[in-house]
Amino acid sequence: MKTLLKKTLLGAVIALVGVQSNAELNMQTGSQAKVSWGGQGSLDKARAIMYNSTPQTTSFNSSNYNSYNNAYSEDESYNPAWSQDSTRASGSYFANSKGALVVDALTGNTIYEKNADIARPIASISKLMTAVVVAESGANMSETLTISPLDFKTPKQSGSDRLKVGDQLNRAEMLLMMMMKSENPAAKALARTDPMGYDNFISRMNQKARELGMTQTHFYDPSGLDSRNVASPRDLAILARYAQKMNLVTQFSTTPSRQFGVYNINSGFRTVAARSTNYMVRDGLYNIGLSKTGYIREAGNCVLFETNVGNRPAIVVLLGASDSKTRWNDAENIIANLSMRRFT
Repeated sequence: MKTLLKKTLLGAVIALVGVQSNAELNMQTGSQAKVSWGGQGSLDKARAIMYNSTPQTTSFNSSNYNSYNNAYSEDESYNPAWSQDSTRASGSYFANSKGALVVDALTGNTIYEKNADIARPIASISKLMTAVVVAESGANMSETLTISPLDFKTPKQSGSDRLKVGDQLNRAEMLLMMMMKSENPAAKALARTDPMGYDNFISRMNQKARELGMTQTHFYDPSGLDSRNVASPRDLAILARYAQKMNLVTQFSTTPSRQFGVYNINSGFRTVAARSTNYMVRDGLYNIGLSKTGYIREAGNCVLFETNVGNRPAIVVLLGASDSKTRWNDAENIIANLSMRRFT
C-alpha cells in the first residue's frame, strides 16, 4: 500500500509538469468500421493523413517473409502494487535489463547507459519502424484492409485475441491496433497491403534504419516475431527521436484503450475492445509521449518510451529484462531519477 501511494504521488507530480490534452477523432470506412480515439497534442498531421491521404514526412539527418512464434502475448497484467526489488536505487540510475539507454530527447545527450551499443532481439519494438514506414508511404489511410490467413502465417501459430481472418479495418485503424495493442496480424497486414508490396516494405524498414544511422539494426519482419530483428538501445533511441516528430505515430502509440466496431466478411459486425500494452499509458500516471513494448522469448521483456518530466523530454530504452516486473521496475526507477534532474 505504501509503495502504491508513493507511485501515485510520483505520477501526480509528473502530471503537474506536463499538460495532457484530449481530442476525439472518429474514423469511418465504407465498411462502417469506426473507432473513437483520444490522444495528446495536435491532430493536424494525423487528420491530414487519415482524410486527405497525404504522406507524413519529417526531416532527419544523419525480403524475407519468415517469422517466429510469439510464445506469450504482450503484457497487460502488470500490477504497479507489486513489491519492488533491488533495481530501485534512490537517487541513482540503475537497470537490471540487459541493455538500457536514457537520453535527453532535445539534445541527444546520454543520461544513463548500460550495454547501449550491443544489438539484441527487439521483439515488438520493431513495430515502431513499421509505423514510421507506413506513415511515410503515402498510402491511403482510409483504405479498407482485410485480415488474411497470411497475416497469421508463422512456423508456429501466432494467434490474436482481438483480430481474426476476414476482419476489416481501415489502414489508420490497423495502425492504431498495432501500436496500442501490439497486434501482430495488424503489422503483417500493413506490410502485406503496402502499395509497393511486402518485400519492398521490409527493404524500406532497413533502408530507413541505414538512413537514420542505425548501424546495428536489421529487420526481417514487421511485427518483431522474428528473433533476427535486432537493434542496440542507442539505435532505438535514434529511431525514437525521429518518430516522436510524427504526430500519427505518437498519438496512436499513447492511446490508453479503445473499442473498435469491426466488420468481418464472414460473420458480420462485432465490438472489439483493446487497450495499451504499456501500463504507464493505461493508468495515465506518467506523461508518456511515445511508447512501444515488446516480448518474445529470445528478446526478453522490452520497452521504449518518451517521457516528459519537469518539462524536459527524455527517451528511455530497456531491452532484455528477465520478466515484466523487472522491466517496469527499471522504467519507474529511471522516471523517478529524471524527476530529480537539475539543468544549468
